[in-house]
Amino acid sequence: MKTKLIISLLGLLLIAGCSKTASELFELSNENLKDKKTDQAIEDLETLVTKYPQDSLASQAQYKLASINLNWKNELASGYAALQATVNNYGGSIQAIQAQKEIDQFPEYILNKAESLRKRKMVKEAVEHLMYMTEKYTQHELAPKGQYMLGDLYMNEFRDFPIAIQEYRKVIENFAGSSQEAHALFMIGYIYANVVNDPKSAEIEYGEFLKRFPNHELAPSVKFEIEFLGKGIEEIPALKHITS
Repeated sequence: MKTKLIISLLGLLLIAGCSKTASELFELSNENLKDKKTDQAIEDLETLVTKYPQDSLASQAQYKLASINLNWKNELASGYAALQATVNNYGGSIQAIQAQKEIDQFPEYILNKAESLRKRKMVKEAVEHLMYMTEKYTQHELAPKGQYMLGDLYMNEFRDFPIAIQEYRKVIENFAGSSQEAHALFMIGYIYANVVNDPKSAEIEYGEFLKRFPNHELAPSVKFEIEFLGKGIEEIPALKHITS
């Protein structure tokens, strides 16, 4: 008898726990976010949109799912899917209109977010954002910039120079004619000349630069680099004062 009573009570508690209203679920998600329980907040909102798809809070919950995934969890794919679901399922709502704007501006959002993540020393996440962009938006006008930023991250943050060269090379191979192309070629030569101490490779890359971009603003710097390849500071007249 006692066992049956306990089971009955547990059943009632379970039913009560599962019968939260849309408003209660929405408020619970807010509380969980305040406590940095993002996964629980997501679960609350997903329950809301599943159980109460016609409720006035459903469009807000769906849009909020996008915001949490993008801004709290840094998950682009899930965030984009939630934005698209907001547009598809709640067309005409304020949230759907805003979601469509964010979808249209998604490449710009990714670049800005990558820069923000880098400043916060979240370099791995910044790389993931840029890789997503260069894979999903290969034809977008900002794709060359995203690819160049990848090279810059590997160059200056990870100090992984072979990978940096590889990423800069992709700018040249995949985005010929972009404003980042010449800068990427310059950086490859610069790494060979000044970082990994490979003057032969540097001369090849710099020579290619002058051949393709003779009038570029970086051309004088390239000529200067070629003239003093393999030489120390004390052997360069313009820099000799640094060691004296």
